[in-house]
Amino acid sequence: MTAATTLPIEIYKNQDFYVPAFIVKVQNEKLKPVVMNDIMSVTYTDSLTNVDSFEMTVNNWDAGAPTFDEKAFKYSNSNTFNPWKDVEVQMGYYRNGKSELRTMLIGEITTLTPNFPQSGAPTITVRGLNLFHRFRTKQETKPFFNEQDSKIAKKIVDSIATELRKKSPQLKLTLDDKEIKTNLKHEDPIPYLLMDNQFPIRFLMERARDLGYDLSMEESSKEPNREVIFHFRPGKDVDRKTYILEWGKSLISFQPTFQVANQVAELTVRGWNPQTKQPIVATVKRSDIKGIVTPSELGVTEPDLAKKQEIVIDRPIQNKAEAKQLATNRLKTIGESLVEAKGKTIGVPDLRAGSKVEIKGFGDRFSGTYLVTASTHSIGDGGYTTEFTGKKVQKL
Repeated sequence: MTAATTLPIEIYKNQDFYVPAFIVKVQNEKLKPVVMNDIMSVTYTDSLTNVDSFEMTVNNWDAGAPTFDEKAFKYSNSNTFNPWKDVEVQMGYYRNGKSELRTMLIGEITTLTPNFPQSGAPTITVRGLNLFHRFRTKQETKPFFNEQDSKIAKKIVDSIATELRKKSPQLKLTLDDKEIKTNLKHEDPIPYLLMDNQFPIRFLMERARDLGYDLSMEESSKEPNREVIFHFRPGKDVDRKTYILEWGKSLISFQPTFQVANQVAELTVRGWNPQTKQPIVATVKRSDIKGIVTPSELGVTEPDLAKKQEIVIDRPIQNKAEAKQLATNRLKTIGESLVEAKGKTIGVPDLRAGSKVEIKGFGDRFSGTYLVTASTHSIGDGGYTTEFTGKKVQKL
């Protein structure tokens, strides 16, 4: 089962970007207007490899208070932005009097950093992480053979729950069984899937993003018997639009990098079966990998001496199929780094890690399709902008 695809969207056509706006909720309540007015900037960041995060810069000075009175510091000694408080960040626009804001993150405050400069007003930086960061237990390597995604998700949640019970015996962590049963009616078995030295929750988040699924959770606040229910289901709000960004129109800046130092022509995995004690060898060539861009497609002839080989060894492997998949994944990751880029455009809430952008205006070599690997959304004095990093892929 795969996420539905739509035609690319030219974000500068038939769209109005009037008044950038954001809303911050703490403990599920909107901040008071006087507090919102003190928020100088809000930034949201996501990536394919890290837990989503946010950062706010807040005015920490009461101009009406007596000079050098410690009560003039509005928030550094108050409870407004205490660590561990739940927070929700929404970003978007007001258009024609209507609010069009998208929830970017539901998380918790993890860091509070006051800044008392030599000159200028004191500020405070509030940082936080997606609530899923609580479930980063330990990194694991585990293969899955001929299993549906929802069954894999259940195994992962069960393993996280087992680890968490060691620290919090009264915490109950479950996956919504009704949703899993519904998903299994439509999912096909995956021949082989590898969780490679990752936090299980991070692996599950990446898998949900690849599928176009929504991974969310609801948490009971009843103490001491806390219960957390995970939801793993096709996403209504998970948007896999491809955006067209064109130099001189919607693309503010763009910096691609074409680098070949780490490129290899083929990759061999050498391992052993821990049960049979027999060696296993699998080799994959770059020409076998679909979706990656090759030097020849960029107008560069690859010299014979540059057609290097890479060998991965010292890994316990169950069979040759697993070795081949490992080689394929590793070679695909290397191949996708051939052309990487950084860009900046007007603020687009749905342009996030996992989206694709069609870059135009730079010729055949650097125009094309890029998979967004990270995004940073910022609202401040300069308006609302979205910065992104990406890697060039073939247009499938």
